[in-house]
Amino acid sequence: MVRFDTPEGATPIEDVSGLLVDGVYTYAALNAVEAENILRAVNVHLGSNKRIEGPWLTDELIRRVHKDMFDQVWEWAGKYRSSELNIGVAVHKVREEIEKLCQDVAFWDAQMDGAMPFIERVVRLHHRLAWIHPFQNGNGRHARIMADIYLHVNGLPLPTWPSASIGASGDEMKEYIQALKNADAGDFGPLVKYTGKFLPMEGK
Repeated sequence: MVRFDTPEGATPIEDVSGLLVDGVYTYAALNAVEAENILRAVNVHLGSNKRIEGPWLTDELIRRVHKDMFDQVWEWAGKYRSSELNIGVAVHKVREEIEKLCQDVAFWDAQMDGAMPFIERVVRLHHRLAWIHPFQNGNGRHARIMADIYLHVNGLPLPTWPSASIGASGDEMKEYIQALKNADAGDFGPLVKYTGKFLPMEGK
């Protein structure tokens, strides 16, 4: 039976029954085939001008982006998880929390007086998706791409995420996980600062 040794802080991959690719026996090999799939999704969702008037974040978009990211690797791509994980909300609350998130983003975007700074809105979206952990796996990468889409539909520059180092053990991963934990406690400053490191100067 194949079992992937995931880095500290990553969701363990204990069930590989949904794996669609043959000959993948290591975490590095899995990352490689997933990266190809994700690149295609990036080209679809971030490859053209997509300015949208009105609410843009929907349950359907959240699931479609995840499906586009992993549909050639995992059978469950784009499907909300059906089992409990060591992180994330309880399974029966996933859809409820996704609906709340979509409503919150629409509310943030509709505010005029005293509106929340846009970078904080992006970071809060990123954090909430990671906190909900709606899918069996790939939640961190999905949350970062959804944050990128939020910037993209508003015509703003995208961060250049250090994907390799975020997905591996080391200081970058530890800083990222700690920033998410701080956000869990209501302190979004570290995640704003972390995200800002990878934004072009004009996007800061």
